[in-house]
Amino acid sequence: MVRKTQATRRTHNTQPPPLSKVPRRQWFANEALWRDFQDYYMKKPILKPRYLPEGLMPEDRFPVFWRLMEKQHLWDLSFRERYYPRLMAVVATTLRIENKLDENGDGEFYKVFKLAGVKYALDLDELASIWSLRNEAELCKGGRNPPAYTGRLYHERAIETLRLSSLSGGKYSVRDMTTDHRLLHFILSYVLIPRTGNHGMVGEEDPIILLAMVNEVRLNWPFLLAYQLYYYTIRQVESSLGHGMLWTKVFEYLGIDLSGEKAVPVGEDNAITQRQLNQMRRNLDVAGAENVTGEAGDEDIPRYPVVGPAQ
Repeated sequence: MVRKTQATRRTHNTQPPPLSKVPRRQWFANEALWRDFQDYYMKKPILKPRYLPEGLMPEDRFPVFWRLMEKQHLWDLSFRERYYPRLMAVVATTLRIENKLDENGDGEFYKVFKLAGVKYALDLDELASIWSLRNEAELCKGGRNPPAYTGRLYHERAIETLRLSSLSGGKYSVRDMTTDHRLLHFILSYVLIPRTGNHGMVGEEDPIILLAMVNEVRLNWPFLLAYQLYYYTIRQVESSLGHGMLWTKVFEYLGIDLSGEKAVPVGEDNAITQRQLNQMRRNLDVAGAENVTGEAGDEDIPRYPVVGPAQ
């Protein structure tokens, strides 16, 4: 059953401060946060955003891939927004999640941060509107789901269904996945939930998300992306801050003063290219013929639960 989260709306009546006229130290409520910003968050690199150029993966060549994406209401992968590294670091310093949703998706959920004395709280309805997504369906926090849904049995099913190849250290390779499923992982790791590292290996949260997509279980992407942006802020200093283009949409929606901020453009060098697709070492022209009996969408595929009560 598709669920829609319920959240009390919060308005943003406070006039955002003119940040370009406020000393940066005064953007923070206390000295401790100011030191965290200087010593930790400003040192985090920004992960280079990627986008899918129009026409690179046409529907007639990849019908299964696009059907699975459409099931998730994920159509536009070509968005390009400049991003603001310093503001991303400022927000990361105070960012937190307030999650009071129950197992049915009822209750309140807010993404909260403070900036120059103003508290901003965005619920899932607002995030869905900002990011042009839908606030509905299964609540999934990726690899941070309750143990009942990330246990050994669930992962064994994911590994078998997705044809993941076992590597040393409990990690898995994508080399034996079907091309359509491999493309799902490619877009997941480069565009939707971008990350550093070897994109030929399955990340911590990937099996849960991918199995849901392959089984056509719709996920609540505003919820998922909100958590992913939050987890980027609490990882070790060497890790990158998350999705810069999503943050730009948030800043613009809230009317935050961007006049004094350095903007980094998302140019042609951020585009996914045919060369990157070719690194899968596949003949992508045979993607449709490669799909086997029992693929996602067939009636005999069981629908495994994705999430349990919010933690």
